[in-house]
Amino acid sequence: MPRKVFVATTSFGLPTDTSLQRNLDLGDALVDAAGSCHADVVCLPEVYPRTGLPGVRTRELAETVPGPVFDRLAAKARQYGMYVIAGLPENRDGQLINTAVIIDRQGRLVGQYDKVHPTIGEIENGIVPGQKVQVFETDFGRVGLAICYDIGWPAVWDELGALGAEIVFWPSAYDGGFPLQTYAWRNFYYVVSSVWSYHSRVIDITGQPLTSTSRFSRLATLEIDLEKQVFHTDQNASKLLDMTTRLGRRVTMETFTEEHVFTVQSNDQSLSVADIIKEFGLEPFRAYHARAEQVQDQARSTSAMGPHGTAALAARSR
Repeated sequence: MPRKVFVATTSFGLPTDTSLQRNLDLGDALVDAAGSCHADVVCLPEVYPRTGLPGVRTRELAETVPGPVFDRLAAKARQYGMYVIAGLPENRDGQLINTAVIIDRQGRLVGQYDKVHPTIGEIENGIVPGQKVQVFETDFGRVGLAICYDIGWPAVWDELGALGAEIVFWPSAYDGGFPLQTYAWRNFYYVVSSVWSYHSRVIDITGQPLTSTSRFSRLATLEIDLEKQVFHTDQNASKLLDMTTRLGRRVTMETFTEEHVFTVQSNDQSLSVADIIKEFGLEPFRAYHARAEQVQDQARSTSAMGPHGTAALAARSR
């Protein structure tokens, strides 16, 4: 069935005249606004209490998890029945960690991800690198996390895809830009960024930005569908008009000329994308590519047998 998730994300707008208390208050205000929109999940930036405080070392703000700032966010999660994701500086048994926490609708810690790739400056200032990439179960889907400088390591993002992430949240100190779109596309998951700067985005599984904060708005919200799938146009494109004619507004399809793909999502709780695939004989993008690889491997194997084997394969394919 369609799995619609109402996502909220935040940006802090590069504050220059701020304080720890103002950052915490802004975080509260943004979470309150997301809660008033009945969001399922809201994300705050990387170590957000430290935003715009260049003279303050992360160690000075680090707390335990749970701890005062975590408890503050957990109370908001309970109040609104909403997941909260936030980047925090953590003091863990005397070690300094750049971490991101996931708090569930009851205010409980679902899990946390420690930044695997801190910057050189962070390490010189005591940040201990994380050990592994993780995906976490929520009541709406499988959530992955990456933090800021992790953007420079494609392997992190591909591993999140291999682990089954459906949304990857990226708390960060800066906007990130185009690389986030490439990671969304190559793994067919949504990417949600939350930044110290101006442009926090929700990025579609096709790599297209769907919504963003701006210089004037610190909150962006959008409903997405985790059941949405990507299809190659080969053998599928001819069915688009028939699908629209028979299903009408029960289905939303978006086509991309240059990429030769289209997406399908259902707007009817009684109709799943799996139902649509079966009814119209569609082949999802990944299934098509997996089948193509099998044919390619068979062709390589047959060609290794010599010209007669290649000719035999060609004859079978006609």
